[in-house]
Amino acid sequence: MRKILYLTLLLSCLCILPARPVLGAVEKPKKSVLCLNSYHDGYQWSDAIMRGIRSILENSHYKIDLQIEYMDAKRYNYEDVTRMLLRLYKEKFKNEKFDLIMTSDNDAYSFATQYRDILFPGVPLVYCGVNFLNTDDTDSDNATGVIESFDLSKTLDVALRLHPDKRHITVVGDSSTAGAAIKRQVQSQLARYKVPLVAEYWTDMSLKNVLDRVAHLPSDTFLFFIPYYQVIDGRFLTAEEAMQAIYTRSPVPIYTAWEFLAGSGAVGGNMLSGYLHGQRAAEIALEILDGKSADDIPVYRETTGHYIFDYKVMQRLHLDMALLPKDSHIINAPKAFYELSKELFWTIMVSFVLLVLVLIFLILTMLERRKVERKIKDQLAFQETLMDTVPQLVSWKDADGRYLGTNRAFSEFFGLEHGPGIVNRTTYDVIADLDYASWASGADRSVINKGQAFRKERRKLADAEGNPAWIEVTKVPINDRSGQIVGVLSMADNITTELNLEKQLLQSQKMEAIGTLAGGIAHDFNNILTSIINSTELAVGDLDPESMTTRDLERVLKAARRGGRVVKQILAFSRPSTEGFRPTDVGAVIAEAIGLLESSMPRKIEVRSLIKENLSCVHADPTQIHQVVMNLCTNAFHALRRTGGTIEVRLDQAEVSNEDAEILGLHPGEYVRLAVEDNGPGIPQDIVDKIFDPFFTTKDKTEGTGLGLAVVHGIVRSHKGGLRVDPREGGGTTFSIYLPKGDEDLCGDVDLSGVPHNLGAHILFVEDDSDQLQTTPRLLETMGYVVEGQESPLAALRRVNDMPGEFDLVITDYDMPGMSGTQLARRLAVIDRELPVILISGREDAVSAAADLPNIRLVVIKPYDKQDLSRAINTVLSNQKQGE
Repeated sequence: MRKILYLTLLLSCLCILPARPVLGAVEKPKKSVLCLNSYHDGYQWSDAIMRGIRSILENSHYKIDLQIEYMDAKRYNYEDVTRMLLRLYKEKFKNEKFDLIMTSDNDAYSFATQYRDILFPGVPLVYCGVNFLNTDDTDSDNATGVIESFDLSKTLDVALRLHPDKRHITVVGDSSTAGAAIKRQVQSQLARYKVPLVAEYWTDMSLKNVLDRVAHLPSDTFLFFIPYYQVIDGRFLTAEEAMQAIYTRSPVPIYTAWEFLAGSGAVGGNMLSGYLHGQRAAEIALEILDGKSADDIPVYRETTGHYIFDYKVMQRLHLDMALLPKDSHIINAPKAFYELSKELFWTIMVSFVLLVLVLIFLILTMLERRKVERKIKDQLAFQETLMDTVPQLVSWKDADGRYLGTNRAFSEFFGLEHGPGIVNRTTYDVIADLDYASWASGADRSVINKGQAFRKERRKLADAEGNPAWIEVTKVPINDRSGQIVGVLSMADNITTELNLEKQLLQSQKMEAIGTLAGGIAHDFNNILTSIINSTELAVGDLDPESMTTRDLERVLKAARRGGRVVKQILAFSRPSTEGFRPTDVGAVIAEAIGLLESSMPRKIEVRSLIKENLSCVHADPTQIHQVVMNLCTNAFHALRRTGGTIEVRLDQAEVSNEDAEILGLHPGEYVRLAVEDNGPGIPQDIVDKIFDPFFTTKDKTEGTGLGLAVVHGIVRSHKGGLRVDPREGGGTTFSIYLPKGDEDLCGDVDLSGVPHNLGAHILFVEDDSDQLQTTPRLLETMGYVVEGQESPLAALRRVNDMPGEFDLVITDYDMPGMSGTQLARRLAVIDRELPVILISGREDAVSAAADLPNIRLVVIKPYDKQDLSRAINTVLSNQKQGE
């Protein structure tokens, strides 16, 4: 049955196909016709004539090669144009043979009759669009055509019927060949008209003058418009544009006799049709091509037009439509429904019926879909009630990825108002973390497309407050009764706390392992050093003090003591001593440290302190707390020294909740909180877990040892406190230290005698020995100084010259290649006379060499230990401050 239906449709299509021409049919005879157009392509009157000519010639029994030449006589001087065209056509058509010549309008007709014997001898001529020719003018040899004849009386009859008070007529036209001929036609017909009218002719005026004069025309006047072509500022205005300009200024009605001007502001009139004009000329041309002599065909002088009136113009002038001739054609009138053609009416009706059927089908489909959606929403409403009771983050979406609902835990996590406000919103509208939103949208599409769930996917994102969080996500498809996937159900566990506890445990275990290892090594190393020191001291006592061996053993003894001091640094983070613990006013300790920092920091770094009054005392070692503050502020200085910024030290009391206590490894309760915050670039997330590891550093090897934060961690742990690192909103880092409260009754004045002075000072250390360049800056940093090492004296000079006022002290070796320490001090005095210098040397003559240099404040003879350097630096910097 289906095959029969298809075959019937195919045969029907073949039946309605147009019949193809029979192969081998006789081809139409060819004819060549040249058409000279007086004007240009785009001029409505002559374009209508050409359309009429083509409509007849193209459907004739000839295959006609129609060649059109535009003379453009409207826009250019006729005499100049004809001379140029004569030369052009003589050359262009010298080898062409035409069967017929056609002309459009007066200029082309005049040119053809004047030069036909030169250009086209013996070729018959058919003219059209020619105005006001006498009988003698049309007696040309082998020529005939159509006269552009219009009946002015018909237009005047209608005008006086619509405007019985009019007694003056103003004729507006140009002075072209056609314009002059039309003027003669108007004058001739007005002379014969039954009603005497006073006529005025505006045929040699610019459009500006016409517009100025038309505004002052008396009320008993109307205009008759002849096709009027103007050039204004090098721009050609068409007859339609000229009439529209006059219409906007004219207080009197306008009439015309040319159809192409209808709709440009004229009331109307009995109008010539260029199209009909061209058709009549083409019919005459076919008679000649069929073999009839042009002289035997009479000139066609009848009018080729009909009544045309503009509805909009008549409405504007309040004219009575009933006064128009019965056969009038009205343009711009609103179309009534009953005026539609039968074919269009039934097309609309059939289309309407089809649209109604489609609409009914769509309504039924939508009703069915709404039933399904109602069932889904009923199911989701139950799930929403159920899911609000679980702590997981639960949400469900439709197949387009838009939320249908969430549970309360989801809304609270992302900072949303729980309720229907989330419905129809997308993932990007709800979740601010774009990376997670992109992943979640892709995961939803994957579940819908594949129909498979995935479970326990861990993802990192930012919560409502912008803090980093971790969730474990499960997504499953939602199916309707028919098994079709209509949405996605998402569930997520907030595992941020668990992961933080896990990281805290791992960090604690790692630090405990490192501390145990360091403590074991230090213990064994101290035993070895003790044996070395004791044995060396015994050997020195048995030898001559002036012997070379004694001096060698003394160097061994000094090296062993130096090794002992290194061991103390290792023990600082593995097992900090509790020997100096006492009830301590931490505020006083921090105030002392801030005072030292403010005097040593460059101007572009501001140090602020916010110390709350009446804080609880802490059982602590003041020296170690002082070192914690100095180490944290030194780290902050390193982060800000290029760009500048603010270091803020706060001290207050804080309540540690159960959740925070688990992360910090403390007991819940009230603690004294010390916070050191900077607005620098912050710590990258990928190294936060490593910053407390011993010897881990992101600084240059001459700027840091990696022990600063490790010592801080060890000190805080020895005080049974907690330590947290958080990114600062807007950039930077905040270190928060929680210290247990002490006994209030035992708090008193704080002894700060053990606290080092001048800490935080910026020291430039110059040493050509690579071993000392690596070790000494590290030793100074553990003492609380900011140290920059340079191996070359020239490099040190450049640093001081490039950064005036940056350094508080220069420590330089005496014996260096290329430039000695005294030479370096002399050149430094030229740059900054107030910059103090400590000279280090292994020879006694360095003292005499430095005697003439006032900026060398002290000479330290090698070997030296930590106490030697500390005393020398404190002496020089303290004297420097007193001198200021």
